[in-house]
Amino acid sequence: MGIELTPLLSTHASQLLRAGLTDAGVEGPHAFIRGLDAEYDRTVLLDQWLRPLSPEEDLRYSVRVADQEFWILLERLPWDSGFFSRGMARLNAVVRVGAPPGLREDAGPAAMALDAVLAVAGTGGVDYVLAPASPNDLHGLRTLSSTGFELIETRCHYHRALVAAPEKRHASRLAGPQDVASLARTAREMVNPFDRFHADVAISDQDADRMMERWIHASILEGFADATLVPDVSEPEAFCTAKYHREHWEGWNLRLAQPVLSAVSPRHKGWYVRIISELDEHLRSIGAEHSFLITQITNNAVIRSWEKLGYQFGKGEHIFRKLL
Repeated sequence: MGIELTPLLSTHASQLLRAGLTDAGVEGPHAFIRGLDAEYDRTVLLDQWLRPLSPEEDLRYSVRVADQEFWILLERLPWDSGFFSRGMARLNAVVRVGAPPGLREDAGPAAMALDAVLAVAGTGGVDYVLAPASPNDLHGLRTLSSTGFELIETRCHYHRALVAAPEKRHASRLAGPQDVASLARTAREMVNPFDRFHADVAISDQDADRMMERWIHASILEGFADATLVPDVSEPEAFCTAKYHREHWEGWNLRLAQPVLSAVSPRHKGWYVRIISELDEHLRSIGAEHSFLITQITNNAVIRSWEKLGYQFGKGEHIFRKLL
């Protein structure tokens, strides 16, 4: 069976690609939230997938397998590659042009197309490929499995409207540079063995811990987070970072914000639900109307805390990985 690869963006117009990805059923990451402008949400995602990339980062190809055409959207991750000292890439989509494949359709041709692009990536120094996948995409899941991808994490997304201040308040404040040392230590020591960094045997414990520390440094000192909330004490050992996403509020037609990374040490036992409650109130105070959170499906204690605060399940997501 003949296989032909051509660079995707140099041979296909952006408008054609956007229409084809939409017809294939691609949705934005927040489309599960009722009232949000799903078309705008998808546009933001497609802008990211189809943005200009340097030649060494651009691994997006059109692949013909016999009489079928597939679009493989793969990109090298320069920051991740530098941090982990290896060639890392993310697979954003495997799309068959034309009618989307049926749920029970053979994934063989798609797997052949993906294997061909992975071979090209491997010759360019990529040896680690990350692949988010929707549980609804059975054909895509079979494609990943049949090409040697391994499941390393299953996530769940929760959300709620920020409609009123909490009945009970707790003394908290925004973190500053003076808090980085204690918060970085907390992020390193309070290990979640099911997050994608710690769950992946291809990433060392030392690198996973270093990643958590780096997240805190970047969040507080480099603007990676818009806010980091902590208990109002010296050298706090509990935190939650947040992104406001203000640049998308008008397009979404919803003022949606996101608590991102959290950890609580034994010193602050009982503070997890308090810090999320206080962070939600902080988000409401800056104008946010809705909040969403992501964790692993194994994180029962965190999920129970969210449900106490009124959060509801939104969607699930799998994270796969392949070593080349």
